[in-house]
Amino acid sequence: MSDSDRDIVIVREFAAPRQRVFDAHTRPELLRRWFGPRGWELAVCEIDLRVGGAWHYVMHGPDGARMVLRGRYLELAPPNRLVMTETNIDCHARAGHESIITIELTGDTVLTHTATFPTREIRDAVRDSGMARGVHEGFDRLTRTLEQPMDWKIEMIPVPVTDIDRAKDFYANKVGFPVDVDHAAGDFRFVQLTPPGSGCSIGLGTSEMTPGSLTGIQIVVADVQRARDELVAGGVDATPVWHFEDGKQIDGPGERWNSFVSFDDPDGNHWVLQERPSS
Repeated sequence: MSDSDRDIVIVREFAAPRQRVFDAHTRPELLRRWFGPRGWELAVCEIDLRVGGAWHYVMHGPDGARMVLRGRYLELAPPNRLVMTETNIDCHARAGHESIITIELTGDTVLTHTATFPTREIRDAVRDSGMARGVHEGFDRLTRTLEQPMDWKIEMIPVPVTDIDRAKDFYANKVGFPVDVDHAAGDFRFVQLTPPGSGCSIGLGTSEMTPGSLTGIQIVVADVQRARDELVAGGVDATPVWHFEDGKQIDGPGERWNSFVSFDDPDGNHWVLQERPSS
């Protein structure tokens, strides 16, 4: 039996560099944008990107459908080749059987997706189950994803202060921001802290900015009253919860997206917390 007797091969062309297409197959934040057939969502995406490392996906589909995929990486040769095992316990055609997925990227950019199954019979059953249609629909979504501009993420906001030790104590021990970096070299010192759950950090240091001149930095929280309670417990002089009404600041919580708490750091840099509805 030749290898082709056990393969399902899909070839697609993408108007994007090979590295970007390779990243779209190996980075969770990108996979969540496109992986799966139309109407499906990649709810869980866990990747240990190394030879022998495991991967685990859980997809949610229409009418409560659910699919679990998992495997391990066999070859990693970015941006040209990716080989991994795959099991799908929710597909009756191949439940209990491991397939090999090979992704090859050539030119600008041709993707060849080869799924190799243990036997021709399993290959035929998977083909008849609509697997190729689902992969094509996923690649349609990938095409649209690649047409979107790349992510621009704010990494850090500099906060001008007069006394770095005092500011570090305030943000770390009173507000509760974990310290990522505290680096000193000669007269230079830089402290970086990241609010819990945030993709953006703050940086403390002396600069040309006037200490206390930073105003209106806004953080969203799930429960603004709880956040205020935690700030006050830490020794922060936070305002009571307030909201906007006819352009004026009014005491008390407001409607959705209209409940706030504010506070200043020791230099007068001004922060605002906004409650983000959970649904």
